[in-house]
Amino acid sequence: MSRGSPSRCQSTPVNLRPDSHLLSFFTPRSEFPSFGSNDSNTFDSEISFNKHSDCHDESNDSTDECIRNIRNTLSLDAVCCECSEKIYFGEFISCTACSNLIHPQCVTSAPPPTIELSPIPEYSPTLCLACSNVNQSPPPRPQLSQVNCWGDLNAEEVFVKLQALAPLISTWAPNLFEVPFGAVGRSFIDELTRLANLFATSTASESYALSALVLAPALLLQKPSKKSKVDRHKSLLERRLELWKSGKFDQLFREASAIQKPLNYQPPSEERCNKRFVDLMRNGQTSEATGWLDSSRHTCGVKTCTDEVLLDLEKKHPPAAPTNSKHVHSDPPADHQPVTFQSITGESIYKCGLRIKGSGGPSGFDSSGVSRILCAKKFKQSSTALCDALSLVAQKLATTEVHGDFLAIFCSSRLIPLEKSDGGTRPIGIGEVFRRIVVKAIIFSQRVAIKVAAGCVQLAAGQSGGCEAAIHSLCDRFEESDCEGALLLDASNAFNRLNRGLALHSVGRLCPILAQLVNNLYGAPSPLYVGTQVLMSEEGATQGCPAAMAMYSIGILPLISLADLEDVLQVWYADDGNAAGTISGLHEWYDIIATHGPAFGYHINPEKCVLIAKEHHLEKAQELFGETGVQITTAGARHLGAAIGSTEFKTTFVTNKVSEWVSCLENLVTVAKTHPHVAYSNYVRSLKMKWSYLQRTLPDIGHLFQPMEDVLRHKLIPLFVGKHVSDNERRILALPVKMGGMALENPVQTANQEYNNSRFATGPLVSLILAEEDCPNNIMDAEMKSGKLKKKCAEANDERNTTERAGILAVLDMKTQRAMELCSEPGASSWLTARPLQKLGHELNQVEFVDAIRLRYGFHFPDLIGKCGCGAQNSSDHALICKVGGFDMWRHDHLRDTLADILRYAGFKPVNTEQPMLPCDGFNLPISANIKAEARMDIVCRGLWSDMQASFMDVRVFHPNAPSYLKVPISNLYKQHQNQKKLAYMRRVQEVEQGSFTPLVFSTSGGFAVEVGKVLEKAARKICDKHKESYAETMSFIREKTRFSLLRSTLVALRGTKRRVVPVSVEDVDFRDK
Repeated sequence: MSRGSPSRCQSTPVNLRPDSHLLSFFTPRSEFPSFGSNDSNTFDSEISFNKHSDCHDESNDSTDECIRNIRNTLSLDAVCCECSEKIYFGEFISCTACSNLIHPQCVTSAPPPTIELSPIPEYSPTLCLACSNVNQSPPPRPQLSQVNCWGDLNAEEVFVKLQALAPLISTWAPNLFEVPFGAVGRSFIDELTRLANLFATSTASESYALSALVLAPALLLQKPSKKSKVDRHKSLLERRLELWKSGKFDQLFREASAIQKPLNYQPPSEERCNKRFVDLMRNGQTSEATGWLDSSRHTCGVKTCTDEVLLDLEKKHPPAAPTNSKHVHSDPPADHQPVTFQSITGESIYKCGLRIKGSGGPSGFDSSGVSRILCAKKFKQSSTALCDALSLVAQKLATTEVHGDFLAIFCSSRLIPLEKSDGGTRPIGIGEVFRRIVVKAIIFSQRVAIKVAAGCVQLAAGQSGGCEAAIHSLCDRFEESDCEGALLLDASNAFNRLNRGLALHSVGRLCPILAQLVNNLYGAPSPLYVGTQVLMSEEGATQGCPAAMAMYSIGILPLISLADLEDVLQVWYADDGNAAGTISGLHEWYDIIATHGPAFGYHINPEKCVLIAKEHHLEKAQELFGETGVQITTAGARHLGAAIGSTEFKTTFVTNKVSEWVSCLENLVTVAKTHPHVAYSNYVRSLKMKWSYLQRTLPDIGHLFQPMEDVLRHKLIPLFVGKHVSDNERRILALPVKMGGMALENPVQTANQEYNNSRFATGPLVSLILAEEDCPNNIMDAEMKSGKLKKKCAEANDERNTTERAGILAVLDMKTQRAMELCSEPGASSWLTARPLQKLGHELNQVEFVDAIRLRYGFHFPDLIGKCGCGAQNSSDHALICKVGGFDMWRHDHLRDTLADILRYAGFKPVNTEQPMLPCDGFNLPISANIKAEARMDIVCRGLWSDMQASFMDVRVFHPNAPSYLKVPISNLYKQHQNQKKLAYMRRVQEVEQGSFTPLVFSTSGGFAVEVGKVLEKAARKICDKHKESYAETMSFIREKTRFSLLRSTLVALRGTKRRVVPVSVEDVDFRDK
């Protein structure tokens, strides 16, 4: 099916005579305009003639009655919208878009819609001249070249083959292997780069280039079996690439089809959910893992694509509605310069690739696979070239018109029918990852223009704190004495029913810099693949597309402008229209939206709309809204994830939400019993953000979170620390990690703080909304002020936490005070804030994590053996200083090798470990110097401090809680060990080796001396310059790497077997003795 001219069925018959399109066309009264001020000048009847019926059959009594009613009620003042002459019964047609009446002869200048007689009625609107000029048909697809461009195939043949393969590939199960490192993987990426460049630079190849780019992974990366290895993947990919370059698409498709096997759906049991949660966390998919903690998601799943489900999905994706010329801007679009998109570079694509999340589109190539080929450094220049090519694709999509058929596969989506809790269907469209990355880069580059276009009324266009500001402003207006109520609107299938033609026109006038992008993405219908069926998305915006929210927000701005009333404050967030004011004003506002909304695709669902009236205005509200079907209440209603209304309603609302979150915490407790590190990371990174939003939007709700604090303190925290905690210990764990805590805040105490911070930071935007000032300069000023206020909030939080920490230290014993001081050192807590990624080896098992927390705070180890191998009484401090077992040397060597690897990655050459030092005979060295002939240096490299100069480094790890160190300040311990190393090696290195010496002193708690920080900073700068990484991320990675190396070796020493081993000669062993 052509993307430019889809065929859709309509559920109601078309009101056209079979022999002519110039038939009297009657519309429902709700859609028909009134004439004059007389109430009788309206249609009182609704007539619908079947396409194949004889509309003038005198024997049809019902038809005669309808005709008489219309003749009697038709106003004598009705005139043709084209010639302004009177119209009479039987001599007019009605425009489908604007409902104006027209003489048949007045539309002969406009080509009538072509209607082919068929048993199935086809959707074909009748338009007046003005609307027909707006509703232009898409241009036909241009003729493609007949010259061979891909093997033995010309452009037309390649285009047709790919279009035929796309719906078949969309039915495949996810079964792609990772692109292997090495030459074969780079060749695959280079092929994708070639296709992206073909689209960006060649008009002749744009017909198939993006389609091939999207489908290539599905055909080339099919995994042959579940347990196939990388070597097998490399050989398969190399052979398939040869077939691909020869244009053997059919052969590749047959091979991939033979591999495909249907996935067997398994109901999500508790064990399976926990395993899935852990796997997602290990792969860095934190937000996806959090979803598996929600018990409600286990009761719903993906619906089977039955005929009933398909019919429901088709209803939720209606055919394209005509555009009403009344709402079309007469002003020409503002001029904009395409050069503004030159800011989209390969670096922009790279950053979007790092942040992209989610499953794959119809091709099955998911976000992890795309991120790998865009961001993995092992692919060298191939990844960089692909990022650069995709940036050119983004620039072309944003500045150049591309025919809809050429973007059909690129803009396609995989439609998933999810089952709602009430049994309904929720359609979810998942687009191709390449499309999401490219569009996200474009939207990010023009984010300021989008915010300015949306203003302060439509707050879903990326305004900082827009959702919170919408809640605060409406609540403030509702609490004012002259406000009589608040009205919360709900639209039916809002995004999918948005009038696409009018939205595209509005974007072109209100945000012209975004016009070309949305026209390329939504100017023609795009396919939606569901099972083996294909639906066409002809209307609305695809939820999940990065451009959808911006398009929707700007697309309904004309409707918002029509509903601008003096005594009503309206605040919109996407399709959620909310207003507060007088009851009569709200009724007028509702009538405007209900009357003009359908032209924009905004169809109010009265059953889900709520009018919150104040008690003494309830009777008036019932009088005005009684027949609308709107729910009328004095209690309150849910509003943008928060609540508005009475205190009792807010309390009930928050209590219900807390019950849901308690269930999530209970599920997390189940995970923490076996994977405490994974559970902790999810809690501090994702789960606690669920109630943070509610705390920021509702005041005085802290006491309602006590059930969550009970679960935290009595169930979850004991699994993290290995014991039940006291009140002071609970206060310690609530501190930020950098201050020695674990960021396990008490939700009862943080509620008011979060709310005050939100009101403070969103204050400028809230003031702008309440004042109804929509000047672009004011919007950007409010954004800048909010940014500064957020920084002040962060500073205030730090001061409050510092004061809290000082108060806690004042009541702690000396041992705990020292533990708090040690874990507050820079770098000491980096292991706790790192994600438990399996590929980096950052996950700790159950025993390791609890032991690490006990070491961090000096907690007692109840399960350590009583006697050490050396004969002394065992304890955690003794285990870390005991020489028996060789764990102290193993800890030293492991850290040394890690530091050497970091210096090698930074590009220092050569980097040697345990390098013998030159003989020092004949040199006059101080008595403290190490003059042994067998002396070795831990790490030696060149170019660290100056070009080609040898830099010598020696590593030392000490335990700050050793009995002899307990009364020495920690800063003095670092200086003491640095000086000892310098006395032993500094003069010998300078005079004999002619190099520089740097002692690398670490503590077992994770801290390090000042000179270590300088070395790590130097390495980080070098890595940033070499690999084009940010300094903050690089330094964080280095600290995590060194900290995990030190932590793991420390934990091994804590639990390792310590006994004196008597060496046995191999010559004394009888191998036959078993």
